[in-house]
Formats: sequence, C-alpha cells, structure tokens
Amino acid sequence: MSTTDVVETLCLRPYQAQAVHDVNRRVLSGARRVLLVASTGSGKTLTAAHMIRAAFERGERSLFVAHRREIIQQSYRKLVEYGVPEAEIGIIMASDVRRRPGAAVQVASIDTLRRRSKPVAQWVFHDEAHRICAKSNQALVAHYDRAIHIGLTATPYRADGRGLGEVFDDLVVVASMRRLIDDGFLVEPKVFSTPALPDLSRVRVTGGDYDERSLANAVDQKALVGNIVEHWQKLAGGTRTVVFATSVGHSKHITERFRAAGVAAEHLDGTTPIGERDAILARLERGVTRVVSNCQCLAEGWDQPSVKCAVLARPTKSMGLYLQQAGRILRPYEGQGALILDHAGCALTHGLPQDERVFNLDGLPAQEVEAALYRTCTECYAVMPIARRTCPACGTELPVRAVIPKETAEALVELTPAGERGPEPERIYLEQLRALARAQRRDDAWVSARFAARYRKAPPPEWMQSSWSAS
Repeated sequence: MSTTDVVETLCLRPYQAQAVHDVNRRVLSGARRVLLVASTGSGKTLTAAHMIRAAFERGERSLFVAHRREIIQQSYRKLVEYGVPEAEIGIIMASDVRRRPGAAVQVASIDTLRRRSKPVAQWVFHDEAHRICAKSNQALVAHYDRAIHIGLTATPYRADGRGLGEVFDDLVVVASMRRLIDDGFLVEPKVFSTPALPDLSRVRVTGGDYDERSLANAVDQKALVGNIVEHWQKLAGGTRTVVFATSVGHSKHITERFRAAGVAAEHLDGTTPIGERDAILARLERGVTRVVSNCQCLAEGWDQPSVKCAVLARPTKSMGLYLQQAGRILRPYEGQGALILDHAGCALTHGLPQDERVFNLDGLPAQEVEAALYRTCTECYAVMPIARRTCPACGTELPVRAVIPKETAEALVELTPAGERGPEPERIYLEQLRALARAQRRDDAWVSARFAARYRKAPPPEWMQSSWSAS
C-alpha cells in the first residue's frame, strides 16, 4: 500500500474515518494483524466496506469472513451500496447462487470456506473476531500468512477472559458505547434488575462460563420464568422484545408463559429453518409478534433497530456475551428508548453496558467494573451507580451508602441471589488472573501482585488458600 493513497471519507462518520486512518497508519508501520474494536451499533461493517473498496480501487483482492448468514448478506449489501461493483463481489456460502470465483472481493461463511478452495486475497477481514481462536479461524489465518488481517469486534476477549494478543499484533479502538450514546448514534438503555435472581451457587463453570446444562437447570424454574413475564408486563408494556434464554427448553417455556399471558410470542433456536426464522423476525418487525425468545441465535450479527427491549435470562461470566446481548437493542429507532430487563444479574456482575471500558490485547480490561459499585432501587429495581441518592427511573430517595465499600470479602459482593453476600467477584478475578498468567507464562508472584493491587490483599484471603496453592 502506497503512502500516497488518499482514503475518501464520504459517508463515513468522523470516528469511522478516524478508524480507517488509524488502521492504515498501523499497517504502514508494519502491523500485519490489526484488531479493530468498536461498540455494537458503531458501523464496523461499513468501516470495513470502506477499506475493502479502497483496496479494490488499488487492484488488491479482499476476503470478508463471517460465521452467520445475516452478517454475510448484510456485508454483501453494504459493499454494493458503498460502491464496489456487484459483479466484483462473490459469496462463498452453501445454497447461495451469487458465486463469482473470479471476483476481487469475496464474502464467505467460515463453515463453507473451510471445505472449499481459498480465493486469493491480500486483505482478510474477520467479523466477530473474538472467535478467531477457533480451529477453523486459525487455519484460515495460517493459510493467508502473507495477507493483512483486520479483526472486527465489540468485545476483544474470549469467554474465559483471555485476550487476542496471540493472533493480533496491534489494536485500534474506534468508539466506546458511551461516546456513541453521547453523540446520538446509540440510545442509552434503562436497566432494571429483579429480586428474583436464580441461585447459581451449584452451577458448574467450564471454559470460563457457566456449564450450559447445569445453568439451564438453575434458571428454568417456574417461578423465575413467571417473574420474567410479570416484569415485562409492568415495565415494557408491549415493546417489541428479544429474550436471551439459557437453553432451547428454557426459551420455549418463556414463550409459553408469554402466550399464556396473552402476549404474542415466538421461539427460535439454531434448528429453526431459515425461512421460518426470517418469517418470525418479520412478524416481530411488523408488530404482529411482540416477543421473540431465542437460544444462541441473536446475540451476534442481528440488526433489528425496532426491537427496543432485551430480556437477559441467561446468566454469564462472559462480559463479551453480556455486552453483545445488551448491544442488540441500542440502535436509534423513531425516538424510542431502550430497555434492558436483567433477570440474570449481568449488570450487577459486569456493570452497565454504557460504562467506559478500556480494552487491550492482554485479555482482562485495563479498567474493570467493580460490581459492588452498583445498586438496585428498592422500589423499581433500576440498576445504577452506588453513589446515586435518587433513583433515575422512579425518583425514589435511596439510603446513603459509601461510594467505596470496606475492603472485606463480605462487602465486595452484593450481587448473588436475594442480596446474599459471598466471595464470588474476588474468586472470579483470581481465576481470570491465573488464566492470563498461564497464557503469558507468568509466575504466582505476578498473580499475587495483581490481586493485591486490585483488592489490597496479599496473599489472597483465607477462603482462597486451598485453590491458590493448587494453581
């Protein structure tokens, strides 16, 4: 790429144009694998389309890789709208007829691409790049070892908290959710919790998150499902809604309870046929259906701005998954607000979606959310910073509490079911530190120092000693 290349910024928002400039500068400086981090709703696909068009105009070939059909189709449309000739865009995806093997730009399904011959490409774009450590993605990176790789994600870490520094050698942060809200590109959500949270004390943890089967048993309870419907009727009042459930059975039970309450609701999951899935979402768009409950389908790559309420019914230790789910309803639509009904305790564990977060390639955010710095209103259960004296949702005067709680294991929590207290946040943090230490080949002294800096305790408290010595 020549230093005389001029990138046209027409149609790009200022932060998108800056992102293009920053990526080009990193590449000119020698970076071959750049991770582009931008909030859900920031227009990462449009930013990538701009870079792909610029490469096409220089005579270079590009490959855009995604794992969902909706993302592939959306990316194809964006490239056409942004000026890449349609005859020069091919799609590599099962059952799609737009196959143009000789086209300079290819938009590919990762599942289809791994079974077919690979097109020539000087630029490879990876959508949802937090998935890049999967074997199929790693094989693709290895195949294009001489290409420039650009990763696109809103959450630059894996479910277990580890970063993406093993793959990418540089990082460009485009725009935070807070900035996009302040500039009017996203809607600030109102977040409500509930006193009826699931008991997760016996749920196993595997791969950095709750075991799905064990979690489903904990959350798929009649009283909890009923509380979801009652909460929605009180706060959402018919708003078009997406529910993120733990399992297929859990999602179907939620759908049944909504229907029993007279609410037009439908369920979809990974086995739902494509045509039926499209029809369900079309009915949601028209308002014929008011609630769509899903399991592992709509957390990534789904864009339907008219849906303005998200019910979080799936507890998760993954901040990435939480932010992906919450971000689905934040795009502006006809002046409507955004509402998050958190039945999983996610906001109390990870903070509000709109909180400022500092990202890096190491995995753990450089600035982490203190769960104990959030509280719920005693009347309406709105989630807010602990320093608030008046509920922003209902105006209730709240009891005074210290902004910084005492540094004890008991005072650091307040986010387990029904207000129970326990060592969960410190234990999670220690587990994340160990995972990061293993990935970076650091010793116990480094882990201890990081833990001490975070909680002003060294060594970890007594309740951790057995697991600490075993690590």
